[in-house]
Amino acid sequence: MGSAGATLLRFLLLASVVAGFAAHLAAGEKDCYHERDSIMGICIGSIKKNAHYVPPSRACCSEVKKVDMPCVCRVLTATDERTVNPVKLVRCAHDCKVDLAIGSKCGTYTIGGPVPPSAHP
Repeated sequence: MGSAGATLLRFLLLASVVAGFAAHLAAGEKDCYHERDSIMGICIGSIKKNAHYVPPSRACCSEVKKVDMPCVCRVLTATDERTVNPVKLVRCAHDCKVDLAIGSKCGTYTIGGPVPPSAHP
């Protein structure tokens, strides 16, 4: 293979690698871990596990309206759920006038209809 063939081979290899990364990014999940951390900090009074639900503060609702809540729910981990209750997170979003799609998940909780009036600890 001459130098033109080697160059073409390198180009094709590079193009396939770039295409693979582009496809991964297009199909990949949005990175909203910073948003999740922000909600967990600002709204902790409303979403804390093993505590009574407290209506969200103005600051909490402001943050809930600013972030991508479906993404925040998608990246909520089992470790996060040691601290926060996903049912309370859904209720908090609802109380802030941000409703999440029925059938979607928020951590381990599947949203299945009207938000429960009380999210037990």
